Amino acid sequence: MGSARVGDAGATGSGRPLLAAGLLTGAGLVDVLSAWAHTARDAFAVETAQGVYLVDITGWARLHVAIGAAATLAGLLVLTGRRGTVPLAICCAVPAVAVDLALLPYAPIRAVLVVALDLAAVRLLLRYRRAVRGRTPAPPGPDRLSAPRRPGRSSPGPPPGSPTTPG
Repeated sequence: MGSARVGDAGATGSGRPLLAAGLLTGAGLVDVLSAWAHTARDAFAVETAQGVYLVDITGWARLHVAIGAAATLAGLLVLTGRRGTVPLAICCAVPAVAVDLALLPYAPIRAVLVVALDLAAVRLLLRYRRAVRGRTPAPPGPDRLSAPRRPGRSSPGPPPGSPTTPG
C-alpha cells in the first residue's frame, strides 16, 4: 500500500484540490445564510453595569453576506482547476475569517466552526499550491499539444535508404 502525496491526482484523477473547494464553498454558504438572517433580525441587547445597550449589526451582516458570497464563488471556481483560482480563493478566505472573528460574540459556535473550515481550506490550498510549484512538467500526452523541444536539429532527417540521404 502506497500513501498518496499532496500533488497526486487522487481518486478522481483530476489533480484538483476538491476537498479545499468543498470546505470553502460550504463555509461560504453558511456565512451567506447566517448573515442574511442577521440582516432581518432586530438589534442585539448587551447588558453592562451602566445599563442595556442595543447593538445593530446590520451593516456588518451585509458585509458578511458579500464576503460569504465571494468565498462561495471562489470555492466553486477552484473546482474548475484554472490557474489563478487558488490565490483568489485564499484572498477570499482571509477576509471571511476576519469578519467571522469580528462577529464572534454574536454567533460564537457558528463563527468557530466556519473559521475552522476556512482555515482548513486555506491550509489545503497552500499545500496544493506548493506541490504544484514543485512538480516537473508532464510528458507529452493526449492533453498536451507537443513535446518540449530537443537540442539539435529541429526536424527529422530523410528516411534511411532515401536518395537524399548523405553518404
